[in-house]
Amino acid sequence: MIEEYKIPPFLRQIVVIAVIFIAIIGLKYSAPILSLILLSMFIAVIIYPFLMWLRRRGLSYNLSVSVTLVGIALLGVAIVGFLVVTLAQLIKALPSLTINSSGFLAQYGNQIIQFLVAHIPETNSGGLIAAGTFIVFAVIFLVYELPQIKIRLENGLGVDNPTLNKTYGLMGAFVEYFVIRAKVNFFYGIGVSSVLLLFDINFALLWGLLTFFLGFIPYIGIVIAAIPAVLVAWAKYGIQGAILMALFFIIINTIAESIIFPKLTGKGLQMSVYVVFVSLFVWGWILGPIGFFIGVPMTLVVIKYLENFKETKWLALLMGSNEKNE
Repeated sequence: MIEEYKIPPFLRQIVVIAVIFIAIIGLKYSAPILSLILLSMFIAVIIYPFLMWLRRRGLSYNLSVSVTLVGIALLGVAIVGFLVVTLAQLIKALPSLTINSSGFLAQYGNQIIQFLVAHIPETNSGGLIAAGTFIVFAVIFLVYELPQIKIRLENGLGVDNPTLNKTYGLMGAFVEYFVIRAKVNFFYGIGVSSVLLLFDINFALLWGLLTFFLGFIPYIGIVIAAIPAVLVAWAKYGIQGAILMALFFIIINTIAESIIFPKLTGKGLQMSVYVVFVSLFVWGWILGPIGFFIGVPMTLVVIKYLENFKETKWLALLMGSNEKNE
């Protein structure tokens, strides 16, 4: 009688690691379109609860979908239009932005400004419009399809299917996290724009919008958002203005992250700080700039997937944390 051959455990782990590397390479080569698709999927999942809220308010399904889709289209067009116009004005204004000081720090500030001027392509507005248009329409179609996708999954797999329920739970956690994150970032954006307008800093609304979006990047997003505002304040009010602007960002970041965010959610990311930080750069390398925004949820998806298999559960445990939900 022929004995069943079993793959040695060490060989299974080697195969798992090899498959992961192959998958990363595949993601890297498909990044130009895959990043836009993934971003549109995450946006659609976040918007979907608004559609359900409209239905609970008594609106019909068709009317709820129509209101949601029109809102998405108008908001998307407004944001893309604002960015195209404002970035065009910024590109024209940047070459004349100079820190007039003989101090050695001013030289570094001017070098940073020159670096930004050299690395903002003037012809990129077409690419921004194309990417924005794709995301807007992809989100519209996906939001329209989501209720039907849910019905098809429940009919095919059953309402009590464990995998389906786990997926719903994961999506619910994503939506909760992003909604809370959006509320905190809205506080960021309004606060930044208000203070910059008060001190007559150029492009205050743009820096506020930039702060809102970059706030989705843990740890480093607000630091990046502070750089242009600090440079403009430096050029306009000198080194004292730059220091005050930097202190303002530190204060508003402390209030938002240490007071507002903990009060709005009692749930951690269930990921180690090291994994969160590294995942930003890994997904940024794989998917480009969009990877920094969706790096955390993508890593959470990977962790939840790895937890389902005995051969990869150890990886999920390494990437997780000891945080307990309150």
